[in-house]
Amino acid sequence: MSDPSGPNSTNAGPPPTLEPHGGTFAQACQVVARMRGAPERRALAWLVLGLVATIFSNNMAQIWLNDWQGLFYDALERRDWPSFVSEALHFLRIAGTLLVLVVLQTWGTEMIKVQLRSWLTRHLLDGWLVAKHSYLLTFAGEVGENPDQRIHEDTRHLAELTADLGASLIQATLLLISFIGVLWVLSEQVKFEIDGKLVGIPGYMVWCALAFSLAGSVLTWWVGRPMVDDNAARYAREADMRFALVRIGESAEGITLYGGEADERRSIDVLFGRVLAAMKRLVDDLARLTWVTSGYGWLALVVPVIVASPGYFSGAMSLGGLMMVVNSFSQVQASLRWFVDNYSRIADWRATLRRVETLHEALAALDRPLGAEGHFDCIEDATDGIRFEGFELKLPAGRAGFVTPDMAIERGERVQIVGETAAGKSTLFLAMAGLWSRGRGVIRHPPRERMIFLPERPYFPIGPLAAALAYPDRPEDHPPASMTAALDAVGLHRLTACLDETMRWDRDIAFDEQQLLAFARVWLHRPDWVVMDDAMSALSPAARTRVFTLLGDLEGLSAIALNKAEESEPYFTRAIKLVRRNGGKRRPGPGHLR
Repeated sequence: MSDPSGPNSTNAGPPPTLEPHGGTFAQACQVVARMRGAPERRALAWLVLGLVATIFSNNMAQIWLNDWQGLFYDALERRDWPSFVSEALHFLRIAGTLLVLVVLQTWGTEMIKVQLRSWLTRHLLDGWLVAKHSYLLTFAGEVGENPDQRIHEDTRHLAELTADLGASLIQATLLLISFIGVLWVLSEQVKFEIDGKLVGIPGYMVWCALAFSLAGSVLTWWVGRPMVDDNAARYAREADMRFALVRIGESAEGITLYGGEADERRSIDVLFGRVLAAMKRLVDDLARLTWVTSGYGWLALVVPVIVASPGYFSGAMSLGGLMMVVNSFSQVQASLRWFVDNYSRIADWRATLRRVETLHEALAALDRPLGAEGHFDCIEDATDGIRFEGFELKLPAGRAGFVTPDMAIERGERVQIVGETAAGKSTLFLAMAGLWSRGRGVIRHPPRERMIFLPERPYFPIGPLAAALAYPDRPEDHPPASMTAALDAVGLHRLTACLDETMRWDRDIAFDEQQLLAFARVWLHRPDWVVMDDAMSALSPAARTRVFTLLGDLEGLSAIALNKAEESEPYFTRAIKLVRRNGGKRRPGPGHLR
């Protein structure tokens, strides 16, 4: 059996709501730093190197294509048919090379998406599905409400955007390096006629490209700034609505029995209205940005021709030379306008990165000490009993404790802990399991691997009945005969033929049978201690008698039951009162504060 509390039980309790540290660049650096030692790191490194090499080769081929354009248009201007045909055939070799390189670049980019998503998802799962984290994360505010959305959808989106934007940025950078020198040399052909003399400006076309791109980038940044926050808000609203729809699907029976469809529809309408409002804000953002990006794109068609035209009209360059200068300008300007063309996707990437990093920060914070003040220690002790020393439980509103702050439950005892409504019995149950540490004092307990904690509603994984019964062990760890005997012991004879059948055991069998199945799990695992939180609430008197007989037959079993009222069942040897103190306005706490 797995330890439900984990090694850092003193840290249990609601963690603070966190935001990722630093800006976007710092967050990206943190993601890269965490990749050290990841299984996907080597494959990713080779893929990135291969992609860079492919993009570099592609850029060299673009220079080859640019040189070809000059020869081709010069042949066209001279009406030189043989040269025209020769250059047309030469183009086939260039196009074939570029085609191969584009296919390789596409494959490399897509494989980077696969490897990056593999690491991002597995890394978050490693932080989420460890002792206590999935439960404690529910106290982390908004980030704890929809971790599934961030782990599944946001990691996919972040991997895809990172690969696409990264590949295009590398290509733009290498293209800029490749063509800015070419454009600088070709700028010598652009001359202005002044007082009958042809005068050139060193690097004239380069300076024009830089000025044009800088103006577009600054304007794009200024107009598109709200898109980062608006993208993040949209993802949050989408996650809220998806969670509500899933909850309705899982609670369809209760909703139908209460006739609550209209109320649920109103709730979904409110959530959907928030989604639409977030989408409309993004529509407005994108419309404003399109004024800049589209206008910039149309201007980019004529600006290079206009700024280079003095050289052509002065007779200093041929038509082929003009086309080479225009194409080189376009390549340089296209590299420099990468920010303009991709701003909306960059904003989307930044918002997604923030959501993923917020989840990572929240998970990392679960292992950080919260400080000694206001927390009790939960210590694994070699003794055979459970000791409460100077113990007091802090509830979300008020406190609770025993009549005396020091109390012991010895090995072999069968104890009831009872209290009035909202006395904090379920919170005490979580505290004994290491999932709540607000209060003061010390809880000393036996090794967790020899304890089983049974909540009122048991958990069963999706899979065959054998897996649900053996959980958290593997089904093959227990012989089928033992599983059959466990089901017979609690009266679930009808399920003995279903050990290999896969169902939703938390939904497809009655609630009382779910509780009986949890006690069959106790019979199969045979722990030293069992702690129950109203774990028999749905059982009939006959079924309860059967369960108490089963527990009594487990030699050496110590039992603690947290109930609303004291049981008259002779199985229990002692009753302990849990008293609520300093009551106040009740607020929701962990589980139900019973």
